[in-house]
Amino acid sequence: MKKLMSIVLFVILLTMPGWADNADLSPQEAYGRIFSSNAEQVKQYFAPEFLAVISAEKIVEIGKVYVNALGAYKNAKSADNKKHLLEFEKGTAESLIIINANNKISTLWFGAPEISDDNLAAVKQAFEKLTGKVSVCLLRHDPAKNAPEEILTLNEKTPLGCGSAFKLYLLKALDESVKQGKRSWADIVEIRDEWKSFPTGILQDWPAGSRHTLETVAGLMISLSDNTATDHIYNLLGEKTLREYFPASCVDLFNTGHLLKLKFFFPAKALEFTKADAAARKGILNEMNSIKPSEIASYSAIYQIENPVLVEELEWFISTRDLCETIYSMRDNHLLRINPAAGLVSKNDWHIAGFKGGSEPGVLNYTWVLQKKAETPFYTLSCTIIDPQKPVDESNFNQLVSRLLKLIEKL
Repeated sequence: MKKLMSIVLFVILLTMPGWADNADLSPQEAYGRIFSSNAEQVKQYFAPEFLAVISAEKIVEIGKVYVNALGAYKNAKSADNKKHLLEFEKGTAESLIIINANNKISTLWFGAPEISDDNLAAVKQAFEKLTGKVSVCLLRHDPAKNAPEEILTLNEKTPLGCGSAFKLYLLKALDESVKQGKRSWADIVEIRDEWKSFPTGILQDWPAGSRHTLETVAGLMISLSDNTATDHIYNLLGEKTLREYFPASCVDLFNTGHLLKLKFFFPAKALEFTKADAAARKGILNEMNSIKPSEIASYSAIYQIENPVLVEELEWFISTRDLCETIYSMRDNHLLRINPAAGLVSKNDWHIAGFKGGSEPGVLNYTWVLQKKAETPFYTLSCTIIDPQKPVDESNFNQLVSRLLKLIEKL
């Protein structure tokens, strides 16, 4: 549910032992320090405003991700005065660096690591070593064949919490409703206070009574993961209709407002919900319906919560195989293509790049439908990681997802 962390990393500079200052610091020297310094040394080489955004400790952590993936740093080849290709023992990474007038690092960006001679087996092995529960499904879809071809799978039939990726099922139900003539994308949706949810998104800040087309609301649900847009679509369609689209692994159907209220504002009710029978759970959800977000004194604290909350008890439990098949069924829906997950996938690299992901503390999912050229097969990729004890290892997970995406480009 929170904002996706991009694999595109903005980092800061480090220093080697014995370097007393950074006079006339060159990019080549800077990169050498990045991959061989500790957090305390980092502080003296970066612009204060940069360090205010990313801590020295985080910089060292990011550097280790690249070294762990690619081996020891060797050299930086200049593409121009700012961009460089970094060479490691086992691969490369693009980078951009800017050193300001005070000879401090003001900008540093690393692209995704690219391993020389990388392969699917190596990526799968690395996924298996991650802490937590991991599920990966990569399928090739050839319209001439009855069933998709499995390219890489790992626990792909195990339902795990997928966060906002559940919104794919709302889009599918809505898409079919439009195709059947029951609705039109031009239909007007009026914002209602009792259907509002919490950020992410923007519609929670719009006044009740404001009017938007159904296409706009659905587009916000997918591209910005707007929770208020989601809950308006959820209520417009109704649970009876939605039940036909969700997999059986989602025993209970609930919207984002239900989940967020229970987990983060009424934890006693959340525990009661997880232990209740079907009738009692329905009653608790109705109780949550009666509480408007505006009636909660302050909900900003929700975005300071870092540790997982009931991620194995209260979530949308869907397998990566089901997510792949669902997003493939909507490959022609243009709303999926608004945001392909910038930083992991660029629209310029694909003929079609459709995406929906999801996250909350302890949960992270990415799901894509991808096509390189109009005449080539489609690929679907869904990757989920959950950890009920601590935040998921986003840096290493993102790095592995990026490696897999690079390999798809070569298939």
